[in-house]
Amino acid sequence: MLLAGILLKMGAYGLILINMELLAHDHSRLSPWLVIVGIIQILYASSTSLGQRNFKKRIAYSSVSHMGFIIIGIDSITSMGLNGAILQILSHGLIGAALFFLGGTCWDKICFVYLEEME
Repeated sequence: MLLAGILLKMGAYGLILINMELLAHDHSRLSPWLVIVGIIQILYASSTSLGQRNFKKRIAYSSVSHMGFIIIGIDSITSMGLNGAILQILSHGLIGAALFFLGGTCWDKICFVYLEEME
């Protein structure tokens, strides 16, 4: 799942670099559809995250949900949305790494990853 998070961040960077720079006309034409995809991604991944009982899987699904906010920021086609998306990419990288470190530390110290066992 960590590899999927890295690929999502690289995909967001590729969306900024390739779509917005090289394919600007097509990006502006397709951006409303990508905003809809971002909204669906937020709703689906966050609802799936709530159903997870494994701590690491919950972090991973919430990470995918946060990438939906980045997609919406990129596809807003405003400078404020793009700056917010870049800030979210950077902060999500730091916070995601810290949360996965916390999940690994919980596994090492108490040997539990399921939330029911941690009570």
